[in-house]
Amino acid sequence: MGSYFQEKSKMYYEKYKAGEFVKKVGAIIKDGDKYLTIIRDGKRAMFAGGSVDEGESTRQAVVREVFEETGAKVIALKYLKKEYYTVDWEFNGVTFPNRRVSYTYLCEIEKGDLSAKGLEGEFAENTTLKWCTLEELEQLKLWEPTLDLIKKIESENQIAKV
Repeated sequence: MGSYFQEKSKMYYEKYKAGEFVKKVGAIIKDGDKYLTIIRDGKRAMFAGGSVDEGESTRQAVVREVFEETGAKVIALKYLKKEYYTVDWEFNGVTFPNRRVSYTYLCEIEKGDLSAKGLEGEFAENTTLKWCTLEELEQLKLWEPTLDLIKKIESENQIAKV
């Protein structure tokens, strides 16, 4: 495990011991009918996001995470939802419930050069960015609750033909 994940795991474990939730953010970046997607191993999809740093608002965190992970500058955002969930996590051989609260935002970004960069050690070398349609997202292994949110966004943007 690289130092990036070791530090994150340590922070998660400290939050667990203190009985606190880990604050996370997620960015659904939309342009027309496509969504900026981080693709790992050519088959697993995710959106930009991550942990909220100490003293940072969720809005500040989502802007920072989008920049760190894609190189993009957020120019507009809209709060979508707050969700509580738990994942099993391990730190120094101890498995514990990593309780999280996640804030999801719909984002618009400035046009420009993009790359799946992340922080040092965060992304594998075979990680890329791709603008995906809903149909493409359904083929990739996008987390089901996120896929459901995308479908809701799509259905709300439909205009009835007359």
